[in-house]
Amino acid sequence: MRKKKIWENWRLLNPKNLQKEVDAYGYHFSWKSHAALLFGALAGIGAVGMLFQLQRLYFAAVVLAVVVALPVLVLDMYKGMYEQRRFADVTAYMEQMLYAFQKSGKVVGALRECREIFPDGQMNRLIGQAVTHMEQGVPDSEVGVLRESLELIERQYACEKISMVHRLLASAEEHGGEVSDGVLFALEDIESWKKRGYRLHAEKKKCHADNVVSIVVAVILCAAALAVLDGMRGMFAVETEVSVFRIPVIQVSSVLFILALLWVFAKSTRSLTDDWLQCGSAAEESYLLDCYEKVRQGPGEQSRRFKIAGTVLCVLILLAVLCRFKVVVIVCTALLLFLLTEKRIGLQIAKKDVTRQLYLSIPQWLMELALLLQTNNVQVAIARSSQEAGAVLREELDGLIRRMERAPERLDTYTDFCSSFDIPEAASCMKMLHAFSESGSGNMQVQIGRLVERVGQMQDVAGEIQNESVAFRMKLIFSYPVMAATVKLLVDLSVGMAVMMQFLGSIGGM
Repeated sequence: MRKKKIWENWRLLNPKNLQKEVDAYGYHFSWKSHAALLFGALAGIGAVGMLFQLQRLYFAAVVLAVVVALPVLVLDMYKGMYEQRRFADVTAYMEQMLYAFQKSGKVVGALRECREIFPDGQMNRLIGQAVTHMEQGVPDSEVGVLRESLELIERQYACEKISMVHRLLASAEEHGGEVSDGVLFALEDIESWKKRGYRLHAEKKKCHADNVVSIVVAVILCAAALAVLDGMRGMFAVETEVSVFRIPVIQVSSVLFILALLWVFAKSTRSLTDDWLQCGSAAEESYLLDCYEKVRQGPGEQSRRFKIAGTVLCVLILLAVLCRFKVVVIVCTALLLFLLTEKRIGLQIAKKDVTRQLYLSIPQWLMELALLLQTNNVQVAIARSSQEAGAVLREELDGLIRRMERAPERLDTYTDFCSSFDIPEAASCMKMLHAFSESGSGNMQVQIGRLVERVGQMQDVAGEIQNESVAFRMKLIFSYPVMAATVKLLVDLSVGMAVMMQFLGSIGGM
């Protein structure tokens, strides 16, 4: 499903358009449900409006914002359910395909058996199209009927795990060989991936609940503060009609505060709609490649421009010291320190970003390598696996392949892999691959088993890195209501105290 542009959300104000969008996710949303949700939302915002005693014009602005936001929130709710169902379908499909292929040894037979476990829906339809294309036996490209059929499913579920399973099954059918261990490794990998996915979503739901609590507490706190300020009128002997709630500045700040909290709630809800099947870094490949090249080149010599700028700053500092211009000395010294450290700091940031990306990419590559080792030697398996690796990892693999062509027996040929980055697990796996390459096929299963065990450890680390990054962004949302409440309280207290001081002054002048 493509992401909608902002202007397209206005179409959702029409209940019929909203119902069509929900139907596209495979769910039914009736007008009764729409009316009930709208009534509940208006009742809730009405209660908030009463707490802040919003006047009609300001209350109408808040109600309009809720009416506009409600269809988007409803669609996000169903999109979250849709993504969860897609994740469940993909995991069930991969597991069933592997089990079925073990029995029949044919992809088309595994597809037919797999189709039976899915009710009518997207997955059932795609499997049917794949089976039909295989039975027709007419290829549309050079990749062949088998891979074309599996690509029909891959295109709709942009998930690297499905591609890995398909490559394993296609290779086994095309080249033969014993794949029981490869299937077992793939099943263990899928199970770990599934657990990490559900664990991450559980953490995100917990963060969302915390965000809702933060919003509620912020509303109660700010409303209570206004009530206390307004109640201070009773402290004076002279009655007054002035109410803190009715002051225009307070009314405007209350509207902005409520709209800010509505945005926070929408942002927190939107975070639950992320694609569960995407399991990599969101960073751009071009940026990561630039960072990789920066790390490979190292600090190097400073550029001519840097030397000129540094010389000019040193002269300015000297002149400023002689003329006793302290401000100029401080500013120029700060700029000079920035120039001296900027390249090194940038290098550290680039190294950190690339290391994180490699931690996410290497486990997936090693798992595919372990599957290829079932039917290939180390050199061939590494060469074939590099074709599907990410851009940054592929740079390291190309270097590894070149070193293997020159000196395949040397240990440092393998241990130099990712040596510029702090990834001790990768070095350990490379030592295993070197030992496996030198020992031949005598203890192949033992070596591959150990490799897969290390892959599992790396995947846990990579999964934690990714989960912590996503959870951290969710936890940041928790602070938004606190910041909004702080600004609201500062405005209300400032205006309220100013009004009270003015009132006291008027009493004193009587």
